[in-house]
Amino acid sequence: MSERRPNYAGIIVGAIVLFVWGAIWFTALGSVWLAATGRTKDELMLYGFWPFVIAFLAGILVSYCFDNMLWHYESGNAAKGAQVGLLTGICIFVAMLLNLYSFEARSVMLMLLDAGYGVIGFVLTGAAVGAMRARAHKRAASSG
Repeated sequence: MSERRPNYAGIIVGAIVLFVWGAIWFTALGSVWLAATGRTKDELMLYGFWPFVIAFLAGILVSYCFDNMLWHYESGNAAKGAQVGLLTGICIFVAMLLNLYSFEARSVMLMLLDAGYGVIGFVLTGAAVGAMRARAHKRAASSG
């Protein structure tokens, strides 16, 4: 394997993809999600812009993790990134949601909404990070 170097552009792109996906998912399913949380929009607005900042920073962490995972594969591309995202989404994200939400007695609807956001978001983010990693690898190979 070659020397490990993070693909910072891919990490940022991945974080943006996850953030935008969250905006789409929760805009489309916002009223259902809000009802499943048992909270009102006004209650959530008390937190201001901080949840958005935290969501973007979390996206950077997720993307960094995917970039690191993809470095270990011979071919870290969009397809492999989507595969890593799917496996991570189901085996880690959904598993932890089920664990936490069962102890917190959260509704099945909330589990399904949050799990759907996470799994699809991880697949999209993994694909974006993988595509950027493959692009950087191809560029480095052609210049070296």
